[in-house]
Amino acid sequence: MATRQYRRLIGLVLAGPLSLSAVYYSRGQGGSAPSAIMPDMEKQKPADSAAMSSPGLPGYAEVGLAPEVQQRIGVKLGRVEQTPLTMTIRTVGIVRPNETKVAHIHLKTEGWVEKLFVSFTGQKVKAGEPMLSIYSPAFFAAQREFLSALRSARSSLDRIGDQRTVVETARQRLELWDVPEDAIKALEDTGKPSKSLILRSPISGTVLEKKAFEGQYVMAQGELYVVADLSTVWMQAKIFEYELPHVEVGMPATVSFPSLPMRQVTGKVVFVDPVVDEMTRTVQVRVELTNPGGDFRPGMFGNILITHAMGTGLTVPTSAVIRSGERDIAFRAVSADRFVPVQVKISPLRFEDRFQILEGLKAGDEVVTSANFLIDSESRLQAGGGSMAGMPGMKGGGTSGKPAVKQEDMKGTSNKGGPAKEPERTRIQH
Repeated sequence: MATRQYRRLIGLVLAGPLSLSAVYYSRGQGGSAPSAIMPDMEKQKPADSAAMSSPGLPGYAEVGLAPEVQQRIGVKLGRVEQTPLTMTIRTVGIVRPNETKVAHIHLKTEGWVEKLFVSFTGQKVKAGEPMLSIYSPAFFAAQREFLSALRSARSSLDRIGDQRTVVETARQRLELWDVPEDAIKALEDTGKPSKSLILRSPISGTVLEKKAFEGQYVMAQGELYVVADLSTVWMQAKIFEYELPHVEVGMPATVSFPSLPMRQVTGKVVFVDPVVDEMTRTVQVRVELTNPGGDFRPGMFGNILITHAMGTGLTVPTSAVIRSGERDIAFRAVSADRFVPVQVKISPLRFEDRFQILEGLKAGDEVVTSANFLIDSESRLQAGGGSMAGMPGMKGGGTSGKPAVKQEDMKGTSNKGGPAKEPERTRIQH
């Protein structure tokens, strides 16, 4: 009875490590290193791990992959090319009126609004068109003074110089109230003062605000209308602080609108704010657009694209570079089935979907752009293959000089003293 228990105990002790060895290594192949990619990697020769070491990049090894394995895991290649270095700034903006073409209309006297000729917001007006008429006692008195000075100048021939000065003063008073020249000429010819003062638009444009109504008493400081010429508009946008070196006044900008999906227009950067917003770390940028048809309305949302050409340089797709924080790695294809890890130095700037290569690769090199993380894992595993050479199942034996345990020796032993089950092959399948 003691002998049977002793044998059962010995079986439990031996079955554990031998089962683990069988899980990690394939049946009948004692010398193949474990692969992180596919079982097909076991077809490589035992000497491949040492031959594919990468002395220039510690911790990495050259990787060999059969074409069918590459197709299965989705390996794709990209080429190192000399391309234009174009920095692209993308932002959004809101259409605003051109502030240099906005008129805030005030009355230069006071009185009561008699009639509105421009009666709603959005109405189109032309320069010189009447906007409203106002009854102003001060305007009526100014007209009478002008007529009185004019009559005195005509009758007093001995003091014609002094009277002429009085006439010109009265005329200038009317002109400063924006009374047009033809109205003053009519007043001079007829000798009858007008009851109402006509307020006219100083520019052609669109009424953005209307604050007057009939019967209202208005004073000089009150604003009655806001008229804007929308033949040119501004796109007000914001860019980040780090994008400032790539935006200058005079640069072209492409603008597109979600409400006008089939149309793109080219504008020009006309202003870059000299102050950075401390909270958002952004800077105001202004793009001017021509708007002859009035399609770009104040308040519309648009996308802005500003490009800064910085010459040419050596670039690769961004997906080709594995960035670990300490160093940047790319896998260069040296043949149809061999990939060598290369440490590269890239520019801190990103040009759309490409990185500029400063060191490590040359024009014409092919690099892995897809599945490179799997190849990176395989490269690291193969670089550590020397430390796993002494493990059971590796061809050539371990450092102790004992022969490797074969899978056939595991049969007939189990944790219960009976025949052990044949272990299944465990590998990462992709």
